[in-house]
Amino acid sequence: MKWYEMSEEDRIKNVYSKYTIKDFWDWWSGGENNVMEVRIKDYKLIKTTAQKFKIPYSPSGVYVWNHILLKNVIAFVRDKATVWFGINPRKKNWSPYTGYKSFGGLDANINEIGFIFCDIDRKKKTGVASKEDLKQCDILIDKILEVLAKEKWNKNYIKICSGHGVQLIVKLDFPIKLPDVEFVNKDKIYIYNDDFQNMSDLIRQGIGSQIKKFSLKFKDLEVELDKSGFNIGRVGALPVTKNFKYNTFKWRGIVELENGKNEGLSDYILSSIEDIKLFKEKNIFFQSKSLLYGDRIRPNKFFEHKFIRYMLETKLPYGEINNKLWFQVKCLIRDSGVKINDRNYLKFKAMLENKLKGKLSPNFPAERFSFNSDVVNSFCINSRHSPLYKLWSTRKRMNYGLNYEWDLIKLVNGILLLKSDTTIQEDLRFCQEFLIEGSTRDNNIIVARFIKGLIKKYGEKDAKYFFEYLFERGLGYK
Repeated sequence: MKWYEMSEEDRIKNVYSKYTIKDFWDWWSGGENNVMEVRIKDYKLIKTTAQKFKIPYSPSGVYVWNHILLKNVIAFVRDKATVWFGINPRKKNWSPYTGYKSFGGLDANINEIGFIFCDIDRKKKTGVASKEDLKQCDILIDKILEVLAKEKWNKNYIKICSGHGVQLIVKLDFPIKLPDVEFVNKDKIYIYNDDFQNMSDLIRQGIGSQIKKFSLKFKDLEVELDKSGFNIGRVGALPVTKNFKYNTFKWRGIVELENGKNEGLSDYILSSIEDIKLFKEKNIFFQSKSLLYGDRIRPNKFFEHKFIRYMLETKLPYGEINNKLWFQVKCLIRDSGVKINDRNYLKFKAMLENKLKGKLSPNFPAERFSFNSDVVNSFCINSRHSPLYKLWSTRKRMNYGLNYEWDLIKLVNGILLLKSDTTIQEDLRFCQEFLIEGSTRDNNIIVARFIKGLIKKYGEKDAKYFFEYLFERGLGYK
């Protein structure tokens, strides 16, 4: 059962309770000496809380630096008011109220950018959120995570039910420090210089803008993304607290928590400062066809990409490389934002020419040509290599109930005879014509006879290759 399908009581018992305040703090702080703002709207409660636990405070909230203080503050305030936490770590700076350095809720008090914050809420905010409301919020969050997963940027995030919506907080692989700003003591104002403005707008104008545009695609969902969530000073729903609204309250809790590393995410975000045009070309939420079907080649990890390694490390025939793979890899390199005079590209070309003992055309294909993973996979299949990309990605899964067990051939008589002049793809389609949804036993007999047909036509070694790499996608999907 999905978390949003549960009653709140069951959700607290079976989902929220899996994560402690310490788990949340350890994830947020990353083991660093970071300071978190606990945002409270009631100034009297702010002051009372600060005095009770002897911690700093400002007109916007109190400030904690370990999980014990956070736990104490939560226990003290959660029955009294709705509270939030500052998404990004805070620091002391000159206060317009006191004239000396202290913590505060202004942008000048943000120490660094450590997260991307996505706040999803209902469009129609009437009464408490229903299970369906939460489901639709969760669907949009998962759509965002699916795109991030293509870049392996779904390794470190937290998903929080805010009571009437869902919030996603994605952690950068390294925090982006904000520059200092000038404080004019006489006028009690900050002068936010260009460096600070550029850095503070990194998320909002960069990946945040991409996510916002991407979320508009899902008009069938009755939810919306709060665009102000990409401002550096935003606050989020604090887990293990209550959201007081509509003459009642809803508990807030952690739904999912992943604590890996989103390698390369910070570099991607920072690249918008270096070259905004190139950053837009690399828009991961609206990729070109090339980048949709292939993994982006990152300049700092050029030679680690699977397609590059395949071409350099695998014994390949020169003629077919030039006609198929070289053209495809150049499309992918071009759409990854790599320039034709890039040092890595020129080195790769030279290494490949040395390996093949031949020359390769240097120019990138025209924009009308797109990278096609099926062409690459076709080459791999013909060469009996592991396919580099997901086979036939647009196919729909069918309910044939297939076991995909090689030893099934020992249990059946008969053989499915195949034509001598057909390709393996045509053979797979031929076999699939005999399969009927839901007929598990009959389908497995057909597949076993098909394997025997492959052995007769191609030999056992090739048949085993087809069985290992092509059967699930070739027979189990339409």
